[in-house]
Amino acid sequence: MNRPTRRQAIKYLIGGAAAAACPFPAAMPAADRSPAGALPAGEPPAKLGSESNVICHEVRDGAHFDLPKPSAEYDVVIVGGGPSGLCSAYRLRNTNFLLLEKEPRLGGNAISEQWNGKWYSTGAAYSGDEALEKLCVEIGMEIHRIRSVDAAIIDDQLVPEFWTEGLWKSPYPESVKRNFAQFQKDMKAIDFEKSAEKLDSMTFAELLKLYGPELKLWFDNFGPNNWGADTENTSALIGAQTVEWGGGLEPNRFTWPGGMGRISLALEAAIEKAAPGRIRKSATVVQVETDGEKARVGYFDRGELVTAAAKTVIVACPKFIGKRIIKGLPAEQFQAMKAVRYAPYLVVNVCSRQVIYNGSYDTNVPAPSPIVDFNVADWVESRDNRDVNRPAVLTCYVPRPESDRLRILSDEYVLGFGPRVVDLVNTWFPGARDKVEEVHIYRRGHPMFLAAPGMLTRLAPKIRQPFHNIFMAHSDSQGGISEYGGALAAAERVSREAMSSLELTSRRAHVFTPSSLSRFV
Repeated sequence: MNRPTRRQAIKYLIGGAAAAACPFPAAMPAADRSPAGALPAGEPPAKLGSESNVICHEVRDGAHFDLPKPSAEYDVVIVGGGPSGLCSAYRLRNTNFLLLEKEPRLGGNAISEQWNGKWYSTGAAYSGDEALEKLCVEIGMEIHRIRSVDAAIIDDQLVPEFWTEGLWKSPYPESVKRNFAQFQKDMKAIDFEKSAEKLDSMTFAELLKLYGPELKLWFDNFGPNNWGADTENTSALIGAQTVEWGGGLEPNRFTWPGGMGRISLALEAAIEKAAPGRIRKSATVVQVETDGEKARVGYFDRGELVTAAAKTVIVACPKFIGKRIIKGLPAEQFQAMKAVRYAPYLVVNVCSRQVIYNGSYDTNVPAPSPIVDFNVADWVESRDNRDVNRPAVLTCYVPRPESDRLRILSDEYVLGFGPRVVDLVNTWFPGARDKVEEVHIYRRGHPMFLAAPGMLTRLAPKIRQPFHNIFMAHSDSQGGISEYGGALAAAERVSREAMSSLELTSRRAHVFTPSSLSRFV
């Protein structure tokens, strides 16, 4: 009997929600089921952790639900337990609130997992946001500075500290190196405040025409990793601003082993401590309606349709869901929500019994590589650890084009990326394959909104307009980039709006009318 090869012995597992997005068609064409790469013969079966979207498909298809009478009333009902919903709940923890999340876990695109005692990220990796840092300190989290300039893989060659001295030591021709340097110089000279609308109305690809094809290839991968879009679909404003934070040059970047999901866990614990029992998981919201005074939120809880009455509602889910569940939205606001685009995404965590790479926190890879970036999962704890005989995880980011949204429903297609990722890592770090034990692939259908032209200055301001006593959170209501800091900014805004609405309602309730005064005459 032939013994399995090392490649065959690696376990490839799918974790997370296949469609953390409701609007997936219930069936997909057979033509879209082809795998990205053949899974080796004899591969162990995958452990699937994908959700069912039967209810979501009904919402997508325009179903109207006859809501039962409210079983409870709250000051605030928060729809969505991702970063923005969690931050909103924490800020409103002293009110009578209810948080509803359709997944069995909180965190959205910021969830941390463990393998062999090692934390790894399944999405959001790090932040440099000052307000988010203050919140983390407030809830008792220790801040871990990354202190690492990003490396790069150029022509299959590792280039340390690419955006500083590394660029000039890279295998790029001298003319290309000068183009990278000129790009940085030119972008730093832009007055972004004065040029915001002009830059947000054009694509990043237009702005990059002067700098040669290599920069376009660089940002065709850097963009999908950070804001969901390649240069043809990115706002020039968003792309140009990368000189202020991209490449690991930002000194105050912070993270934890496992990435931003550790914030989600800490927020959940803080909320539960302050307001026990106010979080409802596996609760799919299907309808939000308001008469301007009171709102009703319909959701499925353990298969039963339940209604919660609310003085205010915060919609902290992506707006491809929000536009479907909120009834009676103004046409302009609905169309703005409809115009937002979202990217499907795979995150492939390569789990090894020995360290494969520990030279930098983050490493960027230009197009056409399917891996756009990889992180050392425990960097902030193990950057100085020279022991290579220990378990380790490389978190590899593999965003997919919008056209692949249906295809990532196919387990075979998703699993096909496992061997491709391992093969690439083995090319860059020879011998890596022999160290790999498992590969955990996390898939999401709509985790990031695209920072497309007009998203920041045209669409987001319309999306975040209050609709009576319904307020719009989530990072897609801020525009810019899909990240935890933007989610917090949206949460801070809607928390203020909700509190103002509650205070106004309270004042109205205590105003004496002529009829009430007659009782005292």
